[in-house]
Amino acid sequence: MVSLFLSHSSKDKFFVRKLAERLKQNRIEVWIDEAEINIGDSLIKKIGSAIDETDYFGVVLSHNSVNSEWVQKELQLAINRELEEKQVVLPMLLEPVEIPHFLKGKLYADFTTPEKFEKSFPKLLKTLGVELENEEIESQKIISAENEFIEKSNDFISDNEKRLARFEDIKIVDIDDEKSYRPDKNKKLFNIHLKLSNNPPEEWQRIFEAERSFPRHSMWRRAWIEGEYIVIYCPPEEIEEYHLDDLKEDVKNTNIKYREYLTELVQKEVKESKKEKKEFNKITELKRKLKFD
Repeated sequence: MVSLFLSHSSKDKFFVRKLAERLKQNRIEVWIDEAEINIGDSLIKKIGSAIDETDYFGVVLSHNSVNSEWVQKELQLAINRELEEKQVVLPMLLEPVEIPHFLKGKLYADFTTPEKFEKSFPKLLKTLGVELENEEIESQKIISAENEFIEKSNDFISDNEKRLARFEDIKIVDIDDEKSYRPDKNKKLFNIHLKLSNNPPEEWQRIFEAERSFPRHSMWRRAWIEGEYIVIYCPPEEIEEYHLDDLKEDVKNTNIKYREYLTELVQKEVKESKKEKKEFNKITELKRKLKFD
């Protein structure tokens, strides 16, 4: 059985898992580091051994992976092996990014859209020395017939699935003393800027501000989002005593509710996709039954 190491950023795990499932359906053994590395294993040693033991090295290129230190290390190990043993490194483009200079000139699988995924996947299998399974071939014919249904194919992830997979919990990481200021010199109240770990999406901001709209004690202060900051209007001495724990709780609850919001969007998309596919399948089945002159 042909084996393939899939190097990727953990932020792209939704796509990589679906790709791995599709490859396994075609008799390819797939090695994904997150599934194969156990607690206590030496990371570099384990990955190095896996690269040595697999037949091919695939790297999923995205904005996340080209900036990932681990992906770069895995790539370097694979490139070294390719030079020594003439083993093949296979780039797989998930997003339109600049291909690293040492991979330029290589043929790559273009997975940047659902349509391109369906066209590139058989070519990837051919490179791996594997032919499409019969069920896969029939699936390819149906998918190619109607491009609008490719958009909703379960073998490719939607934008909302990507957002859900890539979302990392937002946290309060610091107080920005340079940005904090007193808007009214006659009052002791400051606009105190608390820096967040990431610039929150618009929906996250709305959820957070809804969380803050219900006072939970008598010292409650107004807080809002400005870019990558939570701004709270209060005297500095109140932060530690009254507000930091409340704000941390609100951020935690907002992270949970934002994930729930994205999950609902994904579930709605899946439901709609299944409904449309069911209707389309009726036409496909009718076409198979009818005989024309």
